[in-house]
Amino acid sequence: MIVLLVLTGLVSGLLTSIFTLPNGTEAGFMSGMIFAVLLTACLAIWGIVPSVWKAWGIILVVTAAYAVALYTAVGIQMRYPQIVPTAEQWDMGTNEPASPIALFLGGLVGGFLVLGAVAFFCRPGISRGTLARTALLGALLGGVLGVAGWALRSSVGAAVWHLFHAFHLTPSWERSPRTQFHDEYDYTNSSRMYSLYVVWQTGVALAAGILLRPLANLEKK
Repeated sequence: MIVLLVLTGLVSGLLTSIFTLPNGTEAGFMSGMIFAVLLTACLAIWGIVPSVWKAWGIILVVTAAYAVALYTAVGIQMRYPQIVPTAEQWDMGTNEPASPIALFLGGLVGGFLVLGAVAFFCRPGISRGTLARTALLGALLGGVLGVAGWALRSSVGAAVWHLFHAFHLTPSWERSPRTQFHDEYDYTNSSRMYSLYVVWQTGVALAAGILLRPLANLEKK
């Protein structure tokens, strides 16, 4: 089950990158919906989702989690633009890349909602204390994955960019995963988002698998 969920997170991250970043920029609720549907489908295949309404509950919460996480990160950065490292800033203050603090807080909110929802809907009889601990651990993991996903743009992001470029799926004006920042070359926004989507969704899917492994073992019996 864990392997299947990890593959689900990886595929979801790639599909999210393909269908929601056609112009190298962020895009709507579709970003969260892809992950929500694939994650729920994977859990349903294993018979872990107790009912149809709970499956819809997971889809709605996970989709909303993306939007809430995005607005949290953007809101924090717009409210406190000074948290963006000088080396990361563009010439236009409104277009600078995300700061690690904003990424952590956005990922924190997303992780809290996603793993909290998975625990709530898929683990009948879970105590409030256990649910709270699970959601808080999910929050911490989501925050770390948010920062890690952005930081891995030179490896994961660049690898995904080259994969997509081979199939003509990158923005038409990009000829390289790197671009110029203050007379130095760094990675494009699309490369950063590719890495963020793949790392965050794969990591959270892995955490969901670990959380629900006891239930999967029971289903086998």
